[in-house]
Amino acid sequence: MLGSMESVIERARAGDRTALEALLTSLAPAIHRFSLRMCRNAPDAEDVLQDTLLSVATHLGEFEGRASLSSWVFALTRSACSRRRRGLKNRAHDDDAVLEQRDDGQPSPEARAADHELGEALSAALDVLSDEHREVILLRDIEGLSAAEAASVLDISTDALKSRLHRAREALRAALRPLLEPSLPAASAGCPDVVAMWSQKLEGDLSHADCASMEKHIITCPACGSACDALKRALGACRRAGQGPIPSEVQDRVRAAVRVWANGA
Repeated sequence: MLGSMESVIERARAGDRTALEALLTSLAPAIHRFSLRMCRNAPDAEDVLQDTLLSVATHLGEFEGRASLSSWVFALTRSACSRRRRGLKNRAHDDDAVLEQRDDGQPSPEARAADHELGEALSAALDVLSDEHREVILLRDIEGLSAAEAASVLDISTDALKSRLHRAREALRAALRPLLEPSLPAASAGCPDVVAMWSQKLEGDLSHADCASMEKHIITCPACGSACDALKRALGACRRAGQGPIPSEVQDRVRAAVRVWANGA
């Protein structure tokens, strides 16, 4: 055992190649998920993964810890994705680049089928979001960065991050509406924006009184109750999508590249 992640980082910075390889291996799945969704092309995502890992290895000594390691790494990944997308704007994305899911329990066959269907729908929904909305969903709801960490990656304020996140979650819910809300009840003209309020609640920005009012309303309003349930299911699918490993063949290529770099360093 190499010890805690902090210990691994310090050993890697000190030149311990075993620790460096362990660190890069632990970072690879999240980098791959982010780059696959932002590049929307598996070969390009693999190139971004390799470029980012080698950048981390090369510049780890410059990481001073003022931001979290996740923020720093995703900022590097985002820059690599941006460079790749600028050069390959006309390349078609992979239709089969579906977010992988992994269940910890033993769900029923029906539940597995439903989760698989939702996972495929989530992948398609992310593809139709704007880059701005897609990346904030990836960072906050799939990879689980805090609002402050995600804001650091995107180089915006936390307030701006949250505002963008609320809009992105509504866009995601709208994209998943055909699956999650196929027979949407008619909303009342006086209904509050419960989707935005629920998103604010998740970020800790909804007052106790407003939260109580919202929860009371959705109990009695089928339309708003359906909207909140759809958002919760969508974000649950996002969390599951953030658990998938990268393909073994990609892992092997990454390890080989890192070892070549380490031997030449």
